[in-house]
Amino acid sequence: MKHSILDGAPALTFPDTESARPPGRTLVRDCVSHPGVAVTPGTDFATVAAVLSASRRGIVPVVTADGSVAGAVAVSDLLAAYADEDTEAELSARDLMTSPAVTITDTTTAAAAAALLAEHSLHHLPVVDADGRLTGLLSSHDLLDALRRDDEAIRSEVLALALTPGSGAVPTSLHVRCERGRVSIAGRTRTRGDAAALCLQIARIDGLAEVVDHLTWDLDDTAPQPHG
Repeated sequence: MKHSILDGAPALTFPDTESARPPGRTLVRDCVSHPGVAVTPGTDFATVAAVLSASRRGIVPVVTADGSVAGAVAVSDLLAAYADEDTEAELSARDLMTSPAVTITDTTTAAAAAALLAEHSLHHLPVVDADGRLTGLLSSHDLLDALRRDDEAIRSEVLALALTPGSGAVPTSLHVRCERGRVSIAGRTRTRGDAAALCLQIARIDGLAEVVDHLTWDLDDTAPQPHG
């Protein structure tokens, strides 16, 4: 994924960070779907405004020469500058930006990123690598898509476990839902032991937050047996 710096100089690019998306463990770098455009601290007001307008993003990161994120300019920052009639000097990104910016590393989980967005009431986050260099821009829509895919991946894995020969589950009785990493499974198994074993297997799935067990069984094989 490529990212350009707009400051009147030739565009710079950053390395690709694409990787495979493991089921149930989506990382930030796996769900950034759009390239991020950045500006430098010296980028003029008009260019910053043009970048924000063209990108249709809520913010534009401000980066230094080595790609480190120095801050971010939001649409609200520009509107505040427009409304300030006393502003006569030519403004640049360094005058407009919020610093330090709230950023997130590309190895953070999608669930943790969603919590950070909610904590700071944000819709976008600059994504950085281990050295603090910009690698992309994450939006709330990117996260919603990623978390929805995670839920579907977890649900599919639960069904695969339940339908494995020997699980004891009755296939036609199964009903599985997954929302925000929380699995609800209902249905019938041959024995109570089969139900317990299946729930233990489900609990080991990566990315799972909780298992809600609504399973029933035909035979309670854990109950004490009467002596003859």
